[in-house]
Amino acid sequence: MTTKARAGMEELALRVQAELTLATKAQAQSLVNVFVSCLESTLVDHLDEVGYSLKLGGFGRFVVHHRPPIRRKIGFSGEIRDLPVRRKVKFTGLGKLRKLERVKH
Repeated sequence: MTTKARAGMEELALRVQAELTLATKAQAQSLVNVFVSCLESTLVDHLDEVGYSLKLGGFGRFVVHHRPPIRRKIGFSGEIRDLPVRRKVKFTGLGKLRKLERVKH
């Protein structure tokens, strides 16, 4: 995990600790890690389902997309191949997060 990501997880743990009045930072970090792990495993379990959606009210929505194979001409050989199907998990922010994404110039 990069330094910025680690700092973000630590800040999240501190907020969870303050909100839930937990005694130690370790308890808060454990709770955050369990939540992230459960979120990840749920998405992995449903990765084969096209259009599977997991909505966290007021925060955001995760949607599984499947991209069809793409035909490409490979380099100098001229060989035409199908690139494999790709699966993507897309996140869309909702609520406050969505409103703050749009920047007015």
